[in-house]
Amino acid sequence: MNWDNYFLGICEAVSLRSKDTSTKLGAVIVGPGNKIQSTGYNSFPSGIDDNVPARQKRPEKYKWFEHAERNAIYLAARWGTSLNGCRLYCQWPPCPDCARGVIQAGIIKVICKTLIVPTRWKDDMEMAMQMLGEAGVKVYSV
Repeated sequence: MNWDNYFLGICEAVSLRSKDTSTKLGAVIVGPGNKIQSTGYNSFPSGIDDNVPARQKRPEKYKWFEHAERNAIYLAARWGTSLNGCRLYCQWPPCPDCARGVIQAGIIKVICKTLIVPTRWKDDMEMAMQMLGEAGVKVYSV
């Protein structure tokens, strides 16, 4: 098993922590020497009650859940871990909000399980891919 598949497997495991009933996503950020710098999954922000059923349903859930990629970036920031020059592993390409976070954190590669996303997110993903490309962040799937 190569490193890319190994870290994508960890993404799958991390995603199981999500309480989202419809979409479970994980993210792993890896630095030099294949050292894991941070992980994240889609979840409510720390300290927010995630057991309120109304907060779990669309469209309300979009206001409450944070994405896996940004959660991984925020966790690294909380612990003072630089992500400059790191790689991000995730199941799907980042959305535009996460893409901005990836760029600003200094992450240089995004490795996805697939570049195919649900139709409802296609336009957002194309915009995110444009942002990442213009910023010099390499994106590919394995």
